[in-house]
Amino acid sequence: MNISELAQHLGVAVSTVSRVLSGNADKYRISEKTVQRVQKAAEKYRVVPDPLGAGLRKGKLGMIGLLVPDITNPFFSTLARAIELRFRDTGIAVQLCDSAEDPATEIALLNKLLSRRLDGLIVAPVGEVSDELKSAVSNSPMPLVVLDRLLPGVSVPSVSIDNIKAGKLAANHLIESGHKHLGCLRGNCRAISDQERLKGVEEAMREAGLDPATLSIAGTGYTRELSLLSATELLTLSPRPSGIISLSGQGILGILEASRASGLSIPRDFSVIAFDEQPWSALMQPPITTITQPIESMAEKAVFLLNLEGRAKEVTPEVVEATLCRRESVAAVN
Repeated sequence: MNISELAQHLGVAVSTVSRVLSGNADKYRISEKTVQRVQKAAEKYRVVPDPLGAGLRKGKLGMIGLLVPDITNPFFSTLARAIELRFRDTGIAVQLCDSAEDPATEIALLNKLLSRRLDGLIVAPVGEVSDELKSAVSNSPMPLVVLDRLLPGVSVPSVSIDNIKAGKLAANHLIESGHKHLGCLRGNCRAISDQERLKGVEEAMREAGLDPATLSIAGTGYTRELSLLSATELLTLSPRPSGIISLSGQGILGILEASRASGLSIPRDFSVIAFDEQPWSALMQPPITTITQPIESMAEKAVFLLNLEGRAKEVTPEVVEATLCRRESVAAVN
């Protein structure tokens, strides 16, 4: 049964049923007796307002889009859930899309989302900047926020960590523990976040009097296979880096697998720091030292900056602080 059928069943106007179910009975001075009749019948026949129809009449759909690079990555799945929960509390649904770390898929999904009557859009980019992507984001017909991997040269609200500072934080922990030969396992070397994290590592080395030219670097992608191949490359160097930083969350899996295959032990044979706290980071043997992004804070700021309430627009980038979670995967060396 729909609203029209319920109105006919009760012998009242469709508008009366709609106003009662949408909470506007007082505004239209509908009697308490009629309100109770409508509510009781609506509960019995499981009739609810049509959010799409109501949204279109108000110019609002009650739905935002969320585009992430990889929902199987625990960082993005946790971030997506944090965003969805915040919108759920306000009665807004989230349409989630996964670009699979592919720029072409990202553009196709972004254009599809932009063509719909969404109330807003949060985009966590793959990280590779193109003119087509910058144009799509800059000319969005709806409120839009860029999250995590930023797009330089695009003037829209954004939320991210300071990736250079985070890279320095990881490198400094190794350097302060006595490590002089460092290694970095990269994810997507074309992504601005990866580039800035590497820059932070190099800056920390210079400030400590170490030559960044001695930094061992490998990595061309996020997949398990590519991470394993690149991690194996680092671990078979002679001399082998005494401390390795995974610049992406997934890269640590390649390091752990390569370590086991090579018969090496962490931290006896080398120390390791990973970006992004994983559900299992503290459960590994040894527990993994991580650079942790404040997911809840990032979600809260992204929801606020999406500005569905129509506040004055803000385009100043919101930068949140990453933290170092010290665990046993980093050992001191002489």
